[in-house]
Amino acid sequence: MTDRILTIHLNLEEGNLLLEALAECSFKSVFELIGKLNQQANQLFIPGTAQNERQKFALTESELSFSMTALEKMPYHRVHKLLTALNKQIQSQLSSQYSSIASTEYADL
Repeated sequence: MTDRILTIHLNLEEGNLLLEALAECSFKSVFELIGKLNQQANQLFIPGTAQNERQKFALTESELSFSMTALEKMPYHRVHKLLTALNKQIQSQLSSQYSSIASTEYADL
């Protein structure tokens, strides 16, 4: 079974905070994820892009779960707004995915 891909929207400051949280984890467990985030950020935050404008990042469920766990280990006052925003984004996507699955399953009734 493969992980679903979820999208999150981050501005440059939020992305840097996420990278800071991941940098506190063991290198072996995060180097691929950091590379993936860095690659996406380099494509999304090109010169001329507003740094406070949120951009769309694609992560697997397990990568996102690991990222959330890393953020939860940081001081609350630094990450609570980002964690709240990410939780809302994730819940919204999961709810709509389950709704579309349910409507697809019952479409033939």
